Amino acid sequence: MRHTKIIATVGPASDSDAMLDALIVAGTDIFRLNFSHGTHDTHRATFARIRAAARRAKREVAVLQDLSGPKIRTGLLEGHTPIQVKPGDRLRIVTGDIVGGPGMISTTFEELARSVRPGDRLLLADGSVELRVDESDGREILTTVVEGGPIGEHKGINAPGVPLPASAITAKDVKDLEFGLALGVDMVAVSFVQSAADLEQARRLMGASGAAGAADVPLIAKLERPQAIDHLDGILQASDAVMVARGDLGLEMPFERLPRAQKEITRQARLQAIPVIVATQVLESMTIEARPTRAEVNDAANAVADGVDAIMLAGETAAGVHPARAVQTLDAIIRDAEAAPVYEQRTIFRHPLHKDHAQALCEAAVTLANRGDAQAIVAVTRGGRTARRLSALRPRAPIFAITERDDTARRLSIYWGVMPLCTQIGEHVDAAGALIGEQLVARGFVAPGAAVVFVNIGADLTRADANYLKIQRL
Repeated sequence: MRHTKIIATVGPASDSDAMLDALIVAGTDIFRLNFSHGTHDTHRATFARIRAAARRAKREVAVLQDLSGPKIRTGLLEGHTPIQVKPGDRLRIVTGDIVGGPGMISTTFEELARSVRPGDRLLLADGSVELRVDESDGREILTTVVEGGPIGEHKGINAPGVPLPASAITAKDVKDLEFGLALGVDMVAVSFVQSAADLEQARRLMGASGAAGAADVPLIAKLERPQAIDHLDGILQASDAVMVARGDLGLEMPFERLPRAQKEITRQARLQAIPVIVATQVLESMTIEARPTRAEVNDAANAVADGVDAIMLAGETAAGVHPARAVQTLDAIIRDAEAAPVYEQRTIFRHPLHKDHAQALCEAAVTLANRGDAQAIVAVTRGGRTARRLSALRPRAPIFAITERDDTARRLSIYWGVMPLCTQIGEHVDAAGALIGEQLVARGFVAPGAAVVFVNIGADLTRADANYLKIQRL
């Protein structure tokens, strides 16, 4: 079983019943809805198609809502036609809903003109165009083109090193978040997080939304600015997972620092048992090609070796010519990387994560599985806590999280090594163990006669069937 999870972004190339079916068969664990694009109506329709595809596949596939955040983008252009700039050209950037053209573009992000100073760099369209700020009056920026190229509508604008006084939660995000929670998304990603305060604001909004179970929806912090790395400890404590969003992060800091930043974020998150997602340009060439570059293969494999929990595809599945093949390719890369003899994912934590009987039982279960050469660990869980703790300990055997709650099953899709299975358990958990074992054999997850570790953790220490750990052959 593959331990590292795959997230696929849904877009024009993949938003159909047939392609969603193919993406699940190829190995997708989580579908991402990018709220930087689309409308509530289109996202509602896509969400329904994903749920239907998951039912057809009899898989617990999660839906991730990715909020757009305070992304700075270019405005509309005359005739919706990109303009071309070359080194030495002068280019004005004006604030407001103004249609641009040759020599002038617009942005609705008012703080940009108020924040930049002469000499600051502006990077447009994922860094393909570079501008130097000459002057700004707080409403309009005069720049000189350093690196030329085409500039289209809705292209990103980055200002490396410029402190931008913007909350990670915009007015649009508030509406989108309320919509997503009412729809029933399984997890939410907050873009451009700079500190724990951004996540605390998101949690307050989730709690006040009134949607059923909204307070329990996992919150993912997208790390896209250097300020987030400066406040990484607080962000890790306030989030359920973090995403290394290398697109904007690689523009906001010197590009040569990005690999070290990714590894440090991964290391720090692993020490605190927080899942890590790596995203952006993982298999970028497969947007137009049938095969990835060798560098992309190595990049994905190295992320697996570092111990990330999930790898996300964006344009490869949203707009690429081979969405399912991209997922199949990533699946193959991950499986081979995990088969390497040096692949050892057990973590020595900086300090005990928990000091309770539940943690002790989880650590004992992993030790028993590793030393007893078990083919699987079966964890009965209601809210998912047992499975999350086991995942953080990185056992060699896959973790089958047995739960009666479909929302818990889908939320566990992001955790390394966890295969969520939704089934009826009943009051007597121990008695259900035999039936669960039969299901694992029948579905081909474990071989007949294989050793399996069973663990169940309850709050009541006086009940023998509520807390147990055993190993048996099926």
